[in-house]
Amino acid sequence: MTATGMGAVIGLAFAIGALALGSWVRSLRAPKLLERIAPYVPATATTRALASPAPTAGATLVTLVASMARRPSGTDSVRARLQHAGRDDLDRYRLEQLIASAVGCAGGGAMGLAMIANGGPVIAVLILGGIGAAIGAMAVDWLLSRQARRRIERIRLQLPAVAEFLAFSVAAGESPVAAIERVTSTVAGDLSDELQRALGDIRAGLPLETALRDVSERTGSPEVERFVDGLIVSMERGTPLAEVMRAQAADARAAERRALMEVAGKKDVAMLIPVVFFILPTVVLVALFPGLQGLRLIVP
Repeated sequence: MTATGMGAVIGLAFAIGALALGSWVRSLRAPKLLERIAPYVPATATTRALASPAPTAGATLVTLVASMARRPSGTDSVRARLQHAGRDDLDRYRLEQLIASAVGCAGGGAMGLAMIANGGPVIAVLILGGIGAAIGAMAVDWLLSRQARRRIERIRLQLPAVAEFLAFSVAAGESPVAAIERVTSTVAGDLSDELQRALGDIRAGLPLETALRDVSERTGSPEVERFVDGLIVSMERGTPLAEVMRAQAADARAAERRALMEVAGKKDVAMLIPVVFFILPTVVLVALFPGLQGLRLIVP
Protein backbone atom coordinates (compact mmCIF):
# COMPACT_ATOMS: atom_id res chain seq x y z
CA MET A 1 0.00 0.00 0.00
CA THR A 2 1.26 3.46 -0.86
CA ALA A 3 1.84 6.21 1.68
CA THR A 4 -1.29 8.03 0.52
CA GLY A 5 -3.45 4.95 0.98
CA MET A 6 -1.98 4.28 4.42
CA GLY A 7 -2.67 7.90 5.39
CA ALA A 8 -6.28 7.56 4.24
CA VAL A 9 -6.78 4.40 6.31
CA ILE A 10 -5.21 6.01 9.40
CA GLY A 11 -7.36 9.13 8.95
CA LEU A 12 -10.53 7.01 8.66
CA ALA A 13 -9.64 5.07 11.81
CA PHE A 14 -8.93 8.32 13.65
CA ALA A 15 -12.28 9.79 12.54
CA ILE A 16 -14.19 6.70 13.72
CA GLY A 17 -12.37 6.80 17.07
CA ALA A 18 -13.11 10.50 17.53
CA LEU A 19 -16.77 9.90 16.68
CA ALA A 20 -17.03 7.09 19.23
CA LEU A 21 -15.24 9.15 21.88
CA GLY A 22 -17.52 12.15 21.31
CA SER A 23 -20.62 9.95 21.59
CA TRP A 24 -19.34 8.44 24.84
CA VAL A 25 -18.60 11.87 26.33
CA ARG A 26 -22.11 13.15 25.44
CA SER A 27 -23.67 10.12 27.14
CA LEU A 28 -22.06 11.12 30.48
CA ARG A 29 -24.13 14.28 30.84
CA ALA A 30 -26.74 14.60 33.60
CA PRO A 31 -30.33 13.77 32.57
CA LYS A 32 -32.66 16.67 31.87
CA LEU A 33 -35.76 17.46 33.92
CA LEU A 34 -38.07 16.34 31.11
CA GLU A 35 -36.24 13.03 30.88
CA ARG A 36 -36.71 12.45 34.62
CA ILE A 37 -40.44 13.20 34.73
CA ALA A 38 -41.31 11.63 31.36
CA PRO A 39 -42.09 8.15 32.84
CA TYR A 40 -44.69 9.72 35.19
CA VAL A 41 -46.71 11.79 32.68
CA PRO A 42 -49.04 10.60 29.90
CA ALA A 43 -47.11 9.68 26.78
CA THR A 44 -47.96 11.93 23.87
CA ALA A 45 -46.12 12.84 20.70
CA THR A 46 -45.11 16.20 22.20
CA THR A 47 -43.80 14.79 25.47
CA ARG A 48 -41.92 12.02 23.67
CA ALA A 49 -40.30 14.55 21.35
CA LEU A 50 -39.33 16.81 24.26
CA ALA A 51 -38.11 14.06 26.54
CA SER A 52 -36.16 12.07 23.97
CA PRO A 53 -32.45 12.90 24.17
CA ALA A 54 -30.69 14.33 21.16
CA PRO A 55 -29.30 11.50 19.03
CA THR A 56 -25.56 11.16 19.14
CA ALA A 57 -23.44 11.00 16.04
CA GLY A 58 -22.83 7.29 16.49
CA ALA A 59 -26.53 6.55 16.99
CA THR A 60 -27.38 8.57 13.90
CA LEU A 61 -24.85 6.62 11.85
CA VAL A 62 -26.18 3.29 13.14
CA THR A 63 -29.77 4.38 12.38
CA LEU A 64 -28.89 5.36 8.83
CA VAL A 65 -27.09 2.08 8.18
CA ALA A 66 -29.96 0.06 9.68
CA SER A 67 -32.55 1.93 7.61
CA MET A 68 -30.52 1.36 4.46
CA ALA A 69 -30.29 -2.33 5.30
CA ARG A 70 -34.04 -2.60 5.87
CA ARG A 71 -35.00 -0.59 2.78
CA PRO A 72 -32.13 -0.69 0.34
CA SER A 73 -34.11 0.64 -2.59
CA GLY A 74 -36.95 2.74 -1.18
CA THR A 75 -39.40 1.02 -3.51
CA ASP A 76 -42.53 2.50 -1.93
CA SER A 77 -41.30 6.07 -2.33
CA VAL A 78 -40.21 5.40 -5.90
CA ARG A 79 -43.55 3.85 -6.79
CA ALA A 80 -45.40 6.84 -5.35
CA ARG A 81 -43.27 9.30 -7.31
CA LEU A 82 -43.66 7.23 -10.46
CA GLN A 83 -47.44 7.43 -10.06
CA HIS A 84 -47.27 11.18 -9.45
CA ALA A 85 -45.15 11.52 -12.60
CA GLY A 86 -47.68 9.54 -14.65
CA ARG A 87 -45.43 6.52 -14.99
CA ASP A 88 -45.87 2.91 -13.95
CA ASP A 89 -42.58 1.36 -14.98
CA LEU A 90 -40.45 0.59 -11.92
CA ASP A 91 -38.25 -1.83 -13.86
CA ARG A 92 -37.48 0.78 -16.49
CA TYR A 93 -36.65 3.31 -13.78
CA ARG A 94 -34.22 0.88 -12.16
CA LEU A 95 -32.65 0.25 -15.56
CA GLU A 96 -32.24 4.00 -16.07
CA GLN A 97 -30.59 4.25 -12.68
CA LEU A 98 -28.25 1.36 -13.52
CA ILE A 99 -27.26 2.93 -16.85
CA ALA A 100 -26.69 6.33 -15.24
CA SER A 101 -24.62 4.75 -12.47
CA ALA A 102 -22.53 2.89 -15.04
CA VAL A 103 -21.94 6.08 -17.02
CA GLY A 104 -21.05 8.00 -13.86
CA CYS A 105 -18.72 5.21 -12.72
CA ALA A 106 -17.01 5.18 -16.12
CA GLY A 107 -16.60 8.97 -16.02
CA GLY A 108 -15.22 8.90 -12.49
CA GLY A 109 -12.89 6.05 -13.35
CA ALA A 110 -11.60 7.96 -16.35
CA MET A 111 -10.89 10.96 -14.14
CA GLY A 112 -9.11 8.66 -11.67
CA LEU A 113 -6.97 7.19 -14.44
CA ALA A 114 -6.07 10.71 -15.53
CA MET A 115 -5.02 11.53 -11.97
CA ILE A 116 -2.91 8.36 -11.80
CA ALA A 117 -1.23 9.33 -15.05
CA ASN A 118 -0.30 12.65 -13.43
CA GLY A 119 1.12 10.95 -10.35
CA GLY A 120 -2.04 10.65 -8.24
CA PRO A 121 -2.88 7.74 -5.89
CA VAL A 122 -4.29 4.48 -7.23
CA ILE A 123 -7.24 4.62 -4.85
CA ALA A 124 -8.52 7.66 -6.74
CA VAL A 125 -10.01 5.33 -9.38
CA LEU A 126 -12.20 3.60 -6.80
CA ILE A 127 -13.19 6.78 -4.99
CA LEU A 128 -14.04 8.77 -8.12
CA GLY A 129 -15.76 5.79 -9.70
CA GLY A 130 -17.97 5.32 -6.64
CA ILE A 131 -18.74 9.04 -6.49
CA GLY A 132 -19.64 9.07 -10.19
CA ALA A 133 -21.94 6.06 -9.78
CA ALA A 134 -23.70 7.70 -6.83
CA ILE A 135 -24.10 10.97 -8.74
CA GLY A 136 -25.62 9.13 -11.72
CA ALA A 137 -28.17 7.32 -9.54
CA MET A 138 -29.06 10.51 -7.66
CA ALA A 139 -29.44 12.41 -10.94
CA VAL A 140 -32.06 9.93 -12.19
CA ASP A 141 -33.85 10.13 -8.83
CA TRP A 142 -33.81 13.94 -8.97
CA LEU A 143 -35.22 13.93 -12.50
CA LEU A 144 -38.07 11.66 -11.38
CA SER A 145 -38.89 13.99 -8.47
CA ARG A 146 -38.83 16.95 -10.87
CA GLN A 147 -41.21 15.20 -13.28
CA ALA A 148 -43.58 14.42 -10.40
CA ARG A 149 -43.56 18.04 -9.16
CA ARG A 150 -44.19 19.44 -12.63
CA ARG A 151 -47.05 17.05 -13.28
CA ILE A 152 -48.66 17.86 -9.93
CA GLU A 153 -48.42 21.55 -10.80
CA ARG A 154 -50.02 20.97 -14.22
CA ILE A 155 -52.85 19.01 -12.61
CA ARG A 156 -53.41 21.82 -10.10
CA LEU A 157 -53.78 24.29 -12.96
CA GLN A 158 -56.15 22.01 -14.89
CA LEU A 159 -58.45 21.28 -11.95
CA PRO A 160 -60.65 24.45 -12.08
CA ALA A 161 -61.56 23.96 -15.75
CA VAL A 162 -62.28 20.25 -15.26
CA ALA A 163 -64.37 20.93 -12.14
CA GLU A 164 -66.47 23.57 -13.91
CA PHE A 165 -66.98 21.29 -16.90
CA LEU A 166 -68.14 18.51 -14.58
CA ALA A 167 -70.48 20.96 -12.83
CA PHE A 168 -72.02 22.02 -16.15
CA SER A 169 -72.51 18.41 -17.24
CA VAL A 170 -74.11 17.36 -13.96
CA ALA A 171 -76.32 20.47 -13.94
CA ALA A 172 -77.50 19.51 -17.45
CA GLY A 173 -78.86 16.24 -16.06
CA GLU A 174 -76.04 13.79 -16.69
CA SER A 175 -74.86 11.26 -14.14
CA PRO A 176 -71.37 11.59 -12.59
CA VAL A 177 -70.01 8.77 -14.76
CA ALA A 178 -71.47 10.30 -17.92
CA ALA A 179 -70.07 13.70 -16.91
CA ILE A 180 -66.62 12.20 -16.44
CA GLU A 181 -66.89 10.52 -19.85
CA ARG A 182 -67.85 13.82 -21.48
CA VAL A 183 -64.93 15.62 -19.81
CA THR A 184 -62.40 13.00 -20.88
CA SER A 185 -63.61 13.16 -24.47
CA THR A 186 -63.45 16.97 -24.58
CA VAL A 187 -60.62 18.16 -22.32
CA ALA A 188 -56.99 17.18 -22.83
CA GLY A 189 -54.35 17.05 -20.13
CA ASP A 190 -52.91 14.99 -17.30
CA LEU A 191 -56.02 15.24 -15.13
CA SER A 192 -58.19 14.19 -18.06
CA ASP A 193 -55.94 11.16 -18.59
CA GLU A 194 -56.35 10.17 -14.94
CA LEU A 195 -60.12 10.50 -15.22
CA GLN A 196 -60.01 8.38 -18.37
CA ARG A 197 -58.16 5.71 -16.43
CA ALA A 198 -60.72 5.96 -13.62
CA LEU A 199 -63.50 5.63 -16.19
CA GLY A 200 -61.91 2.41 -17.42
CA ASP A 201 -61.76 1.09 -13.85
CA ILE A 202 -65.44 1.95 -13.35
CA ARG A 203 -66.39 0.07 -16.52
CA ALA A 204 -64.36 -2.88 -15.24
CA GLY A 205 -66.56 -3.03 -12.12
CA LEU A 206 -64.78 -0.78 -9.65
CA PRO A 207 -67.07 1.48 -7.55
CA LEU A 208 -67.07 5.17 -8.43
CA GLU A 209 -65.85 6.24 -4.99
CA THR A 210 -62.90 3.83 -5.11
CA ALA A 211 -61.96 4.94 -8.61
CA LEU A 212 -62.00 8.59 -7.55
CA ARG A 213 -59.87 7.78 -4.50
CA ASP A 214 -57.36 6.10 -6.80
CA VAL A 215 -57.25 9.25 -8.93
CA SER A 216 -56.37 11.40 -5.90
CA GLU A 217 -53.66 8.93 -4.84
CA ARG A 218 -52.12 8.71 -8.30
CA THR A 219 -52.04 12.46 -8.85
CA GLY A 220 -50.61 13.34 -5.44
CA SER A 221 -52.26 16.77 -5.58
CA PRO A 222 -53.86 18.11 -2.39
CA GLU A 223 -56.35 20.12 -4.47
CA VAL A 224 -57.52 16.99 -6.31
CA GLU A 225 -57.78 15.15 -3.01
CA ARG A 226 -60.04 17.86 -1.57
CA PHE A 227 -62.11 17.85 -4.76
CA VAL A 228 -62.56 14.08 -4.61
CA ASP A 229 -63.44 14.20 -0.91
CA GLY A 230 -66.10 16.81 -1.62
CA LEU A 231 -67.61 14.71 -4.41
CA ILE A 232 -67.69 11.55 -2.32
CA VAL A 233 -69.26 13.31 0.67
CA SER A 234 -71.82 14.91 -1.63
CA MET A 235 -72.78 11.58 -3.18
CA GLU A 236 -73.00 9.89 0.22
CA ARG A 237 -75.23 12.61 1.73
CA GLY A 238 -77.31 13.31 -1.36
CA THR A 239 -76.41 17.01 -1.70
CA PRO A 240 -76.56 18.61 -5.18
CA LEU A 241 -73.40 17.64 -7.07
CA ALA A 242 -73.46 20.66 -9.37
CA GLU A 243 -73.30 23.14 -6.47
CA VAL A 244 -70.52 21.18 -4.79
CA MET A 245 -68.51 21.07 -8.01
CA ARG A 246 -68.95 24.80 -8.60
CA ALA A 247 -67.81 25.51 -5.04
CA GLN A 248 -64.81 23.22 -5.52
CA ALA A 249 -63.93 24.99 -8.78
CA ALA A 250 -64.19 28.38 -7.05
CA ASP A 251 -61.92 27.15 -4.25
CA ALA A 252 -59.41 25.85 -6.79
CA ARG A 253 -59.34 29.19 -8.61
CA ALA A 254 -58.93 31.03 -5.32
CA ALA A 255 -56.02 28.75 -4.43
CA GLU A 256 -54.51 29.44 -7.85
CA ARG A 257 -54.80 33.20 -7.28
CA ARG A 258 -53.13 32.84 -3.87
CA ALA A 259 -50.32 30.84 -5.43
CA LEU A 260 -49.85 33.51 -8.09
CA MET A 261 -49.71 36.20 -5.41
CA GLU A 262 -47.06 34.21 -3.53
CA VAL A 263 -45.00 33.79 -6.70
CA ALA A 264 -45.35 37.50 -7.46
CA GLY A 265 -44.15 38.35 -3.95
CA LYS A 266 -41.10 36.13 -4.37
CA LYS A 267 -40.36 37.68 -7.77
CA ASP A 268 -40.45 41.16 -6.22
CA VAL A 269 -37.73 40.15 -3.79
CA ALA A 270 -35.70 38.53 -6.56
CA MET A 271 -35.95 41.66 -8.72
CA LEU A 272 -34.18 43.66 -6.01
CA ILE A 273 -30.90 41.96 -6.94
CA PRO A 274 -30.60 43.34 -10.51
CA VAL A 275 -32.11 46.68 -9.44
CA VAL A 276 -29.66 47.22 -6.59
CA PHE A 277 -26.52 45.80 -8.18
CA PHE A 278 -27.00 46.69 -11.87
CA ILE A 279 -29.65 49.35 -12.55
CA LEU A 280 -29.09 51.60 -9.53
CA PRO A 281 -25.30 51.92 -10.00
CA THR A 282 -25.87 52.78 -13.67
CA VAL A 283 -28.36 55.51 -12.75
CA VAL A 284 -25.94 56.93 -10.20
CA LEU A 285 -23.11 56.99 -12.75
CA VAL A 286 -25.33 58.72 -15.31
CA ALA A 287 -26.30 61.33 -12.72
CA LEU A 288 -22.71 61.94 -11.58
CA PHE A 289 -21.04 61.95 -14.99
CA PRO A 290 -22.03 65.55 -15.98
CA GLY A 291 -20.80 66.86 -12.62
CA LEU A 292 -17.49 65.06 -12.94
CA GLN A 293 -17.02 66.41 -16.46
CA GLY A 294 -17.77 69.94 -15.22
CA LEU A 295 -15.18 69.59 -12.47
CA ARG A 296 -12.61 68.46 -15.00
CA LEU A 297 -13.31 71.51 -17.16
CA ILE A 298 -13.13 73.93 -14.22
CA VAL A 299 -10.05 72.53 -12.52
CA PRO A 300 -6.94 73.37 -14.65
